[in-house]
Amino acid sequence: MQSFVQCLRATTAPPAWVPASSTRTALAPRAAPLRGRLALHAKRSLFDEVIDGLEGGRKLRRWYGSDSSVGTDGSARVDANDDDTRMLDGAEDAEDDDDDVELDLPKRSVLVTNADGELGEAIAMQLIVAKVPVVCVVENTAQGEGRFGPYATFASTKTSPGARLNGVRSVVVSEDVSEDFLRACARRGVKHVVLVSATKNSSAGLAAMFSASKGDKVRRDRTREALARSCGVATTVVRASAIRASPGGARDIIFEQGDTMASDASITMEDLAEVCTRALTKPPPAGQTLTFETRNGGVRSSGAGACDWASLFAQLDIA
Repeated sequence: MQSFVQCLRATTAPPAWVPASSTRTALAPRAAPLRGRLALHAKRSLFDEVIDGLEGGRKLRRWYGSDSSVGTDGSARVDANDDDTRMLDGAEDAEDDDDDVELDLPKRSVLVTNADGELGEAIAMQLIVAKVPVVCVVENTAQGEGRFGPYATFASTKTSPGARLNGVRSVVVSEDVSEDFLRACARRGVKHVVLVSATKNSSAGLAAMFSASKGDKVRRDRTREALARSCGVATTVVRASAIRASPGGARDIIFEQGDTMASDASITMEDLAEVCTRALTKPPPAGQTLTFETRNGGVRSSGAGACDWASLFAQLDIA
């Protein structure tokens, strides 16, 4: 099974929604038109699983329908996002009067923090391809629109934690997280938090120490895990081995527990993003935490079937 982001490389044409004046060049060569990528996943299996995990049923599928032409003029997807965007903008405007304004929105979206970072962007792209409503937290909303176009809504880091969570049911934390934000998640009724952390040995060696990005250093801070566990929301902690920028989908994905993963273990960013997306479909019971480590295994044979995600998650124990 190809990873979602491999599908981005199915053609070299840049996405139609990327502005011609955009100064961002990294997305164009590696991203195929989103509409073409969605056609490759017509079964929408991950979308169905995520929606079932978030909503506990199929009632929202009627809202989406079976049309995969996301973003076309007049489509429900664009209209819904336009409405949600205006609501989020309203929340930002109202922040001066109320630092934690709550709007009456159905809770069906997944919020991705640091969506302007490499891992956050990869996770958001996985969710967009799966047609899951996404709220991207970014420093600059105009730049966010340049990256994701009309396929996501945006919340500024300048808004209060509560205002970012309007209409949000689940959260994926790729980098920074604060106690105030996690408290807001509990207060606003967020059902599931997926926190990306790092394995104990991911920072071993001088090379890892000096080549670590800002995101890598943040994810190695284990106080983030303690904050997430204490917030009272069902939490999944995904501890990543060393993250590689190589294309995903070529190697098996391994789950382990016990934090004993070898220091030379690694995983591609694309595979890690898919692990986080799949974790949304397997939330632990409310108030409990599921923690596991993930890495790439051997090269996947050409005749190998799709990754057996159900078996991978079934082997894990909730602490």
